[in-house]
Amino acid sequence: MQLVDQLKKTLKDCPVVSSDLEELARLQQFLQRMKDAGVARTREYDLPLPDTIGRTLAACRTSS
Repeated sequence: MQLVDQLKKTLKDCPVVSSDLEELARLQQFLQRMKDAGVARTREYDLPLPDTIGRTLAACRTSS
């Protein structure tokens, strides 16, 4: 089984394993309301990749 498959299975089983299903449901509903309101959102990863940092610095130094 691949890591992705294991993660999907774990996430699927999470509510079943939780000791307080009512609290979990309440928090999931709260998160959904915050997403709908635009408060909670996934931010895009906007940092340069580690292997491009050196190239960016080198390009800046050579153009100066």
